[in-house]
Amino acid sequence: MSTSRRRGPAWRRPATRRQMLWGMVAGVGGAAAFSVARTGSDSGSDESSELRGVDRPSTFHYQRPDGPVDVLPPRRTFYRNAAEGGQQTFGDFYLPASVNPSMPVVVLVHGGGWSQEQSLEYMGKLAEDIASFDVAVWNIEYRRTGSGGGWPTTVQDVCDAVDYLPEINDQMGGRLNLDAVSVCGHSSGGHLALWIAGRSALPANLPGANVRQPVSHCVSLAGVADLVKAEESGDRYLKTLLGTTLDEDRKKFVDASPVSHLPTGVEVVAIHGEKDDVVLPAQSEDYVSKARAAGDDARLEIVPGGNHDPWTDIRQGPWKRVRTILLTQLGVPGAHLRGQPPTVTAPVSPGRSESAGGSSGSSSPSTSSSESSSG
Repeated sequence: MSTSRRRGPAWRRPATRRQMLWGMVAGVGGAAAFSVARTGSDSGSDESSELRGVDRPSTFHYQRPDGPVDVLPPRRTFYRNAAEGGQQTFGDFYLPASVNPSMPVVVLVHGGGWSQEQSLEYMGKLAEDIASFDVAVWNIEYRRTGSGGGWPTTVQDVCDAVDYLPEINDQMGGRLNLDAVSVCGHSSGGHLALWIAGRSALPANLPGANVRQPVSHCVSLAGVADLVKAEESGDRYLKTLLGTTLDEDRKKFVDASPVSHLPTGVEVVAIHGEKDDVVLPAQSEDYVSKARAAGDDARLEIVPGGNHDPWTDIRQGPWKRVRTILLTQLGVPGAHLRGQPPTVTAPVSPGRSESAGGSSGSSSPSTSSSESSSG
């Protein structure tokens, strides 16, 4: 296992340094590196135009990745001016210690009810596990409600994070395969992942409509696809996210729902726990049914007996199944070689899809209570 290291005072390099070196260990006896320079929006300030990138120590309980490739310590990188983004517009970039000249990319989007109650940290072990299969992983943070986020800021942030990938690729000397980018999000992060997948279908007035970096695939884990149905079923986060109620502004709820913007032209796999009572499985059922009707390549998988977050333990079958789907989508050799108990590929029931609902989540990734807040 690679251990993380701190360099420089208080998590960052001195502001006078215009570049930093990202080491990429290339197996025994080899190494490569690339320098990173910020092209910030506020060119008048050395502090704000500096790209921040630091080694990040792990804060989650360590679970050894399954893959054959060692993983470098993640680099924390700001995709938007740090001060402008309230110190929240960053991601942790995970790289395998390999010489792969064309790495596919997985973008991870955490849940938490779009709220500051949750951060990207709980996705860290998932990111490291994926990276151990020779894949680059961009685990992104964004402004959330209670800390400068909300509609449309939160949605625009995650789109900006994806659009920053070409710049990272340039800094890496073109080592990312940007034709193979999959986005995967959990609960409210599933809402954001589905939004990213559907950007090409957005009208110009909605956040993220100007696409710089498209994605090729999407995996939604208990995602909130229909905010109208979620609000009708009692979601307690949406009023804070949208700043209004369904009775006051139904159009805003419709506009902010990924299910309203089909077809996406992107392959989507919606995975849901059978017994999820935080975000109801009908959310995924309804989305897949409508996506198929619109001509999209979409499918539903149900985790038998699964609650809201059966994927957070990388040792268990539900996560291994998600990982296999992601690696297969991206054409990673040997993606199918490690055993994963399959989930159930479920037919979509039109009857159930009409009652899609569910709230957006819980504060702990290990709880499925409808009173919780991780979604």
